[in-house]
Amino acid sequence: MMRNIFSCPQSNPVRCRISALFLLGVVGSFLCSLENASAAPEIKQQTGAAIYRKLCIECHASNGKGVTDKANPFHGRKTLEELTMLIEETMPEEDPELCEGEDARQVAEYVLQHFFTSPSEQESQSARVQLSHMTVRQYLYTTADLMAAFLGTAKTTTKERGLRAEYYSTRNFRGDKRVEKRIDPVVNFQFGDKTPLDKIKNAEEFSMKWEGSVLAEETGEYEFILKTENGARLWVNEQEPIIDEWVSSQGRPKEHKATIRLLAGKPYTLKLHVFKYKEKSSSVVLEWKPPHKAQEVIPARNLTPQQVPGTFICSTVFPPDDSVSGYERGIAVSKSWDEATTSAALEVMGVVIKHLDRMAGTKQDDKKRTEKIRQFCHRFAEYAFRRPLTDEQKAFFVDQHFQKELPVELATKRSVLLILKSPRFLYTDHELNSPGSFDIASRLSYGLWDSMPDRQLYDAAKAGRLKTADQIRQQSQRMLEDPRAQAKLRYFFHHWLQLDEKEELAKDKALFPDFDAQVVSDLRTSLDLFIDDVVWNKGSDYRQLLLADYVYLNPRLAKVYGVEMPENEEFQKVSLDEDKRAGVITHPYLMANFAYHNLSSPIHRGVFVTRRLLGRSLKP
Repeated sequence: MMRNIFSCPQSNPVRCRISALFLLGVVGSFLCSLENASAAPEIKQQTGAAIYRKLCIECHASNGKGVTDKANPFHGRKTLEELTMLIEETMPEEDPELCEGEDARQVAEYVLQHFFTSPSEQESQSARVQLSHMTVRQYLYTTADLMAAFLGTAKTTTKERGLRAEYYSTRNFRGDKRVEKRIDPVVNFQFGDKTPLDKIKNAEEFSMKWEGSVLAEETGEYEFILKTENGARLWVNEQEPIIDEWVSSQGRPKEHKATIRLLAGKPYTLKLHVFKYKEKSSSVVLEWKPPHKAQEVIPARNLTPQQVPGTFICSTVFPPDDSVSGYERGIAVSKSWDEATTSAALEVMGVVIKHLDRMAGTKQDDKKRTEKIRQFCHRFAEYAFRRPLTDEQKAFFVDQHFQKELPVELATKRSVLLILKSPRFLYTDHELNSPGSFDIASRLSYGLWDSMPDRQLYDAAKAGRLKTADQIRQQSQRMLEDPRAQAKLRYFFHHWLQLDEKEELAKDKALFPDFDAQVVSDLRTSLDLFIDDVVWNKGSDYRQLLLADYVYLNPRLAKVYGVEMPENEEFQKVSLDEDKRAGVITHPYLMANFAYHNLSSPIHRGVFVTRRLLGRSLKP
């Protein structure tokens, strides 16, 4: 009998792996039950109210209305089992293990009784259809792409990686003194008291510049670190340098840092200029610290020699989206959200006014300047609302502000603010029952990109070319080639695999001395590369998500896992333990994430498999 249970027919490896995963979930559930049963006598019973006051009140407030910038009010429909499971998995955010089992159930009962309305009350108080505004992520992408429609879209067309480098024999970037032009994969040079090239004869004076774009893989705050003892300037997605140290540090190596928000799936112009003049030595290293990763030299895979227009990125801080259903939804309307949309609209308005003539295609001395700016506001509203305007809408959102007694800049400010605060901009689904071409275009773009339709999709909707399944499929296939689609799918995998629920992944240094922040960062990169390979390679086969026996390793990870690899290699696909690997489920990063700091945890892994893979809930 045991042989029949664990044997794996070679003809059906998928069924074999799924059976094994189900068995792992059952075993994990059984172990979880045993652990809870054995620990139960030692736990002093607490009431739901007491636990709520101890663990929950800091974010959710005593009345369940939520604390600004920490949590939204409780609302919606949840069964006791659903809310208990949600609390066990995610609350409190910094350490979900503090509230599990009977404690989670007690809190769920308390919250349901005191803060949630009954189904009958909800029926009488709520609309039958729940409207959804943009999530924070969607707002950031939409405003970026709305501005790009007038200022230029940041898009690369080359597969080449690295930065375009130019070397000069003087401290000034004079064209006649350029001695070399090439592509450098990374910026990591220690020239010492020598020259960068044999063509440069004077070691006391020379200059270099690297230009191109940097590719962001994850949305968030990026810290850029420039290490040099020489004069230097660094630009990232800015007209002004984010690091300006043109006056050198008198020959002393120094770290210069700057932080900037970037959106995943987009390229950003990067320029680095460095010069040496009479310093004793010369070196330059360009590093960054991406979200959830360690500081490192910016890899070649994140650099391209092609430059792109700047991208507007809204810096306004929004309250967190409602995630009570297990995923982010834009259903909460609060005072803090309303204030955030106003602040963001003012931020966009400021950039519009700064570049008004450029965006409207006019000049200060143009006799038709006012009319051109008014027409620009019409187009701005049309793109923002993702559909053509009626005459009444043109009059209300634009024309009424362009009165003779008002300066044109003030009229533009009023128009832009009204447009960006309108529900026609903030809410993405306008027609639920019988969607037209523009509704379909919006559903496609927000489904695949988390952003507004691009010009090609919008023109297709305008021309009535989104009416058949083939037409929609054709646009979808085109849109999947966009890096924004790849960024959104990676965002989904991070959510599904619960990668960001722990602030820090660390292990016992005595037991795992090599497991440092850099290894954790490399493991996360390895997982991302594995997912990208399974999903986006030409022979994409989703079965490999649970069947593949390979992982991506670089020399540092190869050393940890006992694999031979040359020191200067990038990440390479390496097969490990063919009979013990089951794709993403057994990836080292995931295994480490669902474990304790000093030993394995079949319970954590079993719960993950049961809930996230099999869609089953565990009894509290």
